[in-house]
Amino acid sequence: MTKNMPATTAPPTGQTTFGNVSSGRRAPYQSLNVVRVVLALLVLGYHAGGTIALDKYFSIATFGHLLGFGGNRVAFFFVLSGFVMKLAYGRYIGQIDKCRPYLWRRFVRVFPTYWVVLLMVFLASMVFPADVPSDIWSVLKMLLLIPQSHGAGGPHGAPLLIVAWTMHYEIVFYLVLGAWIASRVLGATISLLLVVNAADCASGGCGPYREFLSGLPMAYFVVGVAAAWAVRRLPALPAAMPIMWPALAGYVLIALVPQLSDGQWVWPHSGLLSVGLAGVILVCLVNAEEARAQRNSSAWVQRLSDASYAMYLLHFPIISLVCKLLMLAGLQGVVGATLALVLSFVVSIAAALAFNVYIERRLVAWLK
Repeated sequence: MTKNMPATTAPPTGQTTFGNVSSGRRAPYQSLNVVRVVLALLVLGYHAGGTIALDKYFSIATFGHLLGFGGNRVAFFFVLSGFVMKLAYGRYIGQIDKCRPYLWRRFVRVFPTYWVVLLMVFLASMVFPADVPSDIWSVLKMLLLIPQSHGAGGPHGAPLLIVAWTMHYEIVFYLVLGAWIASRVLGATISLLLVVNAADCASGGCGPYREFLSGLPMAYFVVGVAAAWAVRRLPALPAAMPIMWPALAGYVLIALVPQLSDGQWVWPHSGLLSVGLAGVILVCLVNAEEARAQRNSSAWVQRLSDASYAMYLLHFPIISLVCKLLMLAGLQGVVGATLALVLSFVVSIAAALAFNVYIERRLVAWLK
């Protein structure tokens, strides 16, 4: 049911990855909620457009083209996660007594919600066929957010709920940060081993799991952590927002130009530049908000931010389900595709808000 697009196209985060998974509590900076919501909606649009463009559905490439911009938003999600985690837990580094509650908080915020959504997708797969792991080891890895082998989508493989591939990286990052909280020596040692592994894998010859650990998302987390470190050391900058707007414009330009030019104009190292700009944007937003130069976000932005993790997990199967139902109803062409796009947004957002209020919050509160 969920295998409509390549796993490499999923994000948002998460954030998440995505959502308040990264913070463990309500984000202290409302501007970060705005960033989180915008990224979540961009990911939703990307997957909706790409799914609608598939031949087995409406086969209208225009939708995938118009909504396929901004492949660097997934990287932004990872940067945001590293940024928020460092702001929330950086003060606990080297305090081993904080490690156990930190790990429990991470577990509570990630796994129960993921398991409920996974169960929902599994039940839906009984009506709409999907690739469900059959052996116990693959099922356990899926439940524990451990990357699958090459036989199940490569080292990033996430069967049944394909967008969960980003959570594999989140879990690794949480564990590394947990090591830093337990002991600076342990954290530094593990971080050094990851750097050595990445350098070795750059020359080729790594196995799938070592290759996974050397993936770019690990570097994106570091950019977010570095940006959070800079925030804590910078004075209030009157020019924070004047700096942020050109950085945002540059980020958007890097995302749009390859799409608008059909891949003809691709700047060298554009990915690295966009990740750096993401860090600059976050630093400027938080610095400006601390200086009270930024307005608080609305209640709806807060609600959507709180529900962004649920939206991230739910949106892909919802898009697939919407397209299937509209096809069964006989809707085709531009009319069917447009309706599929609108319903994908409306149903995904409404389902995420309801899930957050009636299931996610209650699960987290009960387990805490």
